[in-house]
Amino acid sequence: MASDPVIEVREVWKRYGLPLKPYLRRSWDRLRGQYKNDREAYGPWVLRDISFSVEKGESLGIVGKNGAGKSTLLKLIAGVSPATYGQMQVNGRLFPMIELAAGIHRDLTGRENIRLLGAIMGFTSKQMEVKIPAVEDFSGLGDWLDKPVWQYSSGMQARLGFSVAVNVDAEILLIDEVLSVGDVNFRKKCLKRMDELTNSGVTIIFVTHSPYAVERICERALYLKDGKITASGAPSDILSAYFEQSMDRSTVIGGKRMVAPELREGTGAFRVTSIRMHDVLSGREISGFTTGESVRFRIALQVNEPTPSYRFSLRIVDAAGTVLSFVDVPISARRSLALSDDSVLDCQIDNINLLPGQYWINVVAREVAGPVIDSASYAYAFNVHGNSQVVEQMENRGIIYLAAHWQLAGDRAAARVESS
Repeated sequence: MASDPVIEVREVWKRYGLPLKPYLRRSWDRLRGQYKNDREAYGPWVLRDISFSVEKGESLGIVGKNGAGKSTLLKLIAGVSPATYGQMQVNGRLFPMIELAAGIHRDLTGRENIRLLGAIMGFTSKQMEVKIPAVEDFSGLGDWLDKPVWQYSSGMQARLGFSVAVNVDAEILLIDEVLSVGDVNFRKKCLKRMDELTNSGVTIIFVTHSPYAVERICERALYLKDGKITASGAPSDILSAYFEQSMDRSTVIGGKRMVAPELREGTGAFRVTSIRMHDVLSGREISGFTTGESVRFRIALQVNEPTPSYRFSLRIVDAAGTVLSFVDVPISARRSLALSDDSVLDCQIDNINLLPGQYWINVVAREVAGPVIDSASYAYAFNVHGNSQVVEQMENRGIIYLAAHWQLAGDRAAARVESS
């Protein structure tokens, strides 16, 4: 029998204060007998009709643009702010890191603040004395722990707060963008500790703009847009939807929706007008392929000026814009690919070992040692599907699939492997 959720949010709406316009509009509609039984009509709302639940030990990521309502949602769960409508239930000892210095007193020393945060969590002085060494060690603040917090940088405050959060036996952690400050090594340390906590049954709700962190830590993700949950599911799927919808629409081509050539940067000696992907063997047009297969990209060009030599590259990027691979026209082939009228370039890429997911193509063309001719980000989207060989590796998501062969070292060990 499934256990009850540790966090349950049911039909929650939130707005701050009582904005005058919606109040007057609602009152006037009531007087006229035209009251609308629709909360959307009397906004503005920070959160609108939010419902979800989180099981014990689950790690949930929340993504969305600034102003989507992510931090407000965490404040409601933490009990810092009440919902305007709806119900929320939290079962368990909760530690909220929803603001950098939440619960930290700037005039107290770091060590005194550790005791203060422990008291807020309900621990006695004796209980906290046992936990303090682990907090001090994790923070790495050393002598700074005996100095007042007003002397701390923002990164040092994050170290202090996070070190308490992950060492006081909280059953539920709410973490809001605190990993965006501090040095790289401490962020890595935090991610490793969060891995350990999720494996030990701690429930985590994690708000961040880091796709790597969401995919690494979270089992499930929500996409919040304009105060509403627009998607819920596996982190990789939600992140793809989030970044695709968050792209600058002036640069998005998205398959066959090519940005008008006159709106793109570059000299315009030629322009990319379409990109298609084809199966190498059958020649048919496809939208996706399986890890390890080969494909041919067919790029149509509108040539406005004769171009005897040029550099042309396809860059495979993920949803966050990270360049995963770069395919360029080799120097030896540039003259043979001279352009005089409208043309089609074929680029075959063999053995593409990307892990399953959605990817995009950026195209960049430039004169040799000269200016850009044409450039388009997210010019083409394609999907990579998995097979039985990559399923196991997908458990620890990376970027590419590397085929490997394993055996015990030495002739006798190799013989045993072969005989089995």
